[in-house]
Amino acid sequence: MHIDPKIKSELKTYLINKMHSKQVPEVTVRAPYRLSESEITSLKDRFPLLKEAKIEVVADDNILAGFIIQFGSNIIDVSVNSKLQTLEKMLYETA
Repeated sequence: MHIDPKIKSELKTYLINKMHSKQVPEVTVRAPYRLSESEITSLKDRFPLLKEAKIEVVADDNILAGFIIQFGSNIIDVSVNSKLQTLEKMLYETA
């Protein structure tokens, strides 16, 4: 497979700039209600990624309990909804 040298050079420059930038990561935390400052501090203690991040907290009525952390294309889902879906899938596959 041949990659155009111009595209390769531009990609390399972009990645180097991205690695050296002091950009603060943006993280969205979805929970069933608006989290308090003490709850956000607790999350920061448990997830080192959140310590330096700009955090946006979104109240989501579709979440029964727990929370979902999204940063870029990565998702950490520790909501009851996802646990119930996993259980439902497991029961369905074993039946």
